[in-house]
Amino acid sequence: MNRPHPTAAGSTGNGANRADAILAGAARAFAARGYAATSMRAVAQATGASLGSIYHHFGSKEGLLRAIMTTNFRRVRVALEERLTEAVDPRAAIEIFVENHVGFFTRDLDAMKVMSHELSTLHGHAGEEVRALRDAYTERARGFLRRLRPDMGRDELEVATLCFFGMLNWTYRWVHALPSTTSAQQLAQQMARLFLEGFAAAPGD
Repeated sequence: MNRPHPTAAGSTGNGANRADAILAGAARAFAARGYAATSMRAVAQATGASLGSIYHHFGSKEGLLRAIMTTNFRRVRVALEERLTEAVDPRAAIEIFVENHVGFFTRDLDAMKVMSHELSTLHGHAGEEVRALRDAYTERARGFLRRLRPDMGRDELEVATLCFFGMLNWTYRWVHALPSTTSAQQLAQQMARLFLEGFAAAPGD
């Protein structure tokens, strides 16, 4: 599977694009070295932006991490809601959730890795904000699973929800090994099918 390369910070034309490019470069640096081991100078090198520009947009290294997480949680949720309708049945909603999540984050695997590894790094108000966004996103999926299996007890539902996100959030670890002919949509469809039907189920069962 091929992935697009983030736009270099120096090639952007306005403030919003420049901020997005800085975030992409910061995610790339944090994903490669880990948040704690990455200096602001390393972020500047990864983004092609000056330290002054980075501090102007985000204030601090913590501000960068917070923005990576909050921006992506909000954007993936907005993209999801645009694809859903109130009338969608829970099975279709889960399929849409998987397709949206995989499609969104395979375009930015660095952000996916950072969000998977660094969630507990943020503390105070920043940590609370990120966890609230994460919890709301998780609850959206849990609600669809609950509607699909109303017979399932609370503990079983929690296991199912954790397994669901375990399948989704660790994609960045192995997606590079997929054949280049496998699209994000094909991957998402197979993942949703495996989760909903189980590996041993024959087609049409």
